[in-house]
Amino acid sequence: MNKIIRIILIVLFSVSALIILFYYAGGKDTIELAAAGKIETYPKFTSVLIIWAYILTGLAIGLTIIFPVIQMVSHPKNAKKGLMGVLALVVILGIAYLFASGEVLGIKNLELVKYDVPSTLKYAGMMINSIYILAIIAIVSMVYSEVAKVFK
Repeated sequence: MNKIIRIILIVLFSVSALIILFYYAGGKDTIELAAAGKIETYPKFTSVLIIWAYILTGLAIGLTIIFPVIQMVSHPKNAKKGLMGVLALVVILGIAYLFASGEVLGIKNLELVKYDVPSTLKYAGMMINSIYILAIIAIVSMVYSEVAKVFK
């Protein structure tokens, strides 16, 4: 099984490296923006790189969901620990939501004004706050583990 996983990882890495090589060495396309009256250039393989990123993201999300479910089915007693982690994440998101502001910014740009909605701003604030909270938890746990090693 480890051999199969290793081969799959090598194939994914090789395809990624090849796409990145094409992205940087594949030349450029030009596009004329009629409204702005200017010409812009961009790498030819931009869309391929974006599609590959979507594929890898979907694969990561799928595996992130599938493997814990398999683990819970095969070891139901350990499922309690996993569910406690999910509950902790829900609590963190709840705390982040409470601290988020939904205050309208008063954006004048017509393209961005559709995002100047209290519910959207509250959600974005929740996500930013949750990143801060999770980063603080990660840093504190790293410092704690290193300090605990010193005293053992």
